[in-house]
Amino acid sequence: MAAAKIASGQSAPDIRAPDQASAVVLAPDEIGLAVSAVVRRFGKVVALGGVDLAVRRGELLTLLGPSGSGKTTLLKVIAGFEIPDEGAVFLDGRDVTFATPAKRGVGMVFQNYALFPHMSIADNIAFPLEMRKVARNEARGRVERALKLVDLTGLGERFPRQLSGGQQQRAALARAIVFDPKLLLLDEPFGALDRKLREQMQLEVRRLQQKLGLTAVFVTHDQEEALIMSDRIAVMEQGRIAQLGTPQQVFHHPTSRFVAGFMGESNLIRARLTEPGSAVVEGGPAVRVREAPLGSNREVGLLLRLERPRALGDGEVAENEFPGSVSEVIYLGEAVKYRIRLDAGFEIVVRWPYREAKGALAVGDRLRVGWDRVDAELIEWT
Repeated sequence: MAAAKIASGQSAPDIRAPDQASAVVLAPDEIGLAVSAVVRRFGKVVALGGVDLAVRRGELLTLLGPSGSGKTTLLKVIAGFEIPDEGAVFLDGRDVTFATPAKRGVGMVFQNYALFPHMSIADNIAFPLEMRKVARNEARGRVERALKLVDLTGLGERFPRQLSGGQQQRAALARAIVFDPKLLLLDEPFGALDRKLREQMQLEVRRLQQKLGLTAVFVTHDQEEALIMSDRIAVMEQGRIAQLGTPQQVFHHPTSRFVAGFMGESNLIRARLTEPGSAVVEGGPAVRVREAPLGSNREVGLLLRLERPRALGDGEVAENEFPGSVSEVIYLGEAVKYRIRLDAGFEIVVRWPYREAKGALAVGDRLRVGWDRVDAELIEWT
């Protein structure tokens, strides 16, 4: 693949998404951040196994994965807190692989806020400007603008202990953006907040990032948070990017069993493709499936999201229809989750809005469940 020139005397390869079906190649002038073939080892443990990634200018990209998947290590490499054993990091076309964090022009927001307890909020926010020798009058104006952007006007003289958790997080965000960073890094910044405040901060940070046009990399293990916040999501597995795409692509069209299982609840049913448009469920019947370029007589995963199967009333039909009985009921408020044992010999879990269910079914109730072939995704089983 041809290399894209991004700096005098430096070049980096075009970065393709690991899921080639939705691969994207970015032009050099579109790239705010590029990570090329980055490897990071800790003894015999390979934390990053050759990561390629390109982030558009003004894009918010989320690194999503379970503990130990490498997302925080990758963020530290981007920030300059870890030096890769192999590969390179480019920021706005400049090779910053061995640059110190202070020389990268990167703003960072941590989960624990990392505010200086002995300094006022205004002084905390001004600290990056002092390190950059910004004149006092200019710094004062920038601090006031930053306080206004995060809705903390009038609270600059307070100390961190005098603010709520959400206000402290806003102050940490103001400190990260006050010097107009080229890149904003957010390391699980809402983990210490309660659910309601976390949801509020997610939307506020997203609006601010879009308003300022900041290139941002966000780390989380929360799938719902990633779907809310992101332009694109990089799902990480064992030090590599398992899939990269928009929230819609990653959620609705996972490319592996790992991604399918990690991106929300689903029914993943083992089956064997017997011919185009048909598969046999392990230990069960044939089902109609969409045609896919996977070849016949091979094992596949039949991915069926909980919302896709529907209860069939009298006279209603679907391309796949199975009678069964309810074996478990879980009330979720606006929705009800049912585990249904199908007479065909396998189980599925469904989640239906309570108002549409016309009252919750009970354990033992009989029903007919159906879905069309387009409701299910086929993925490689191996």
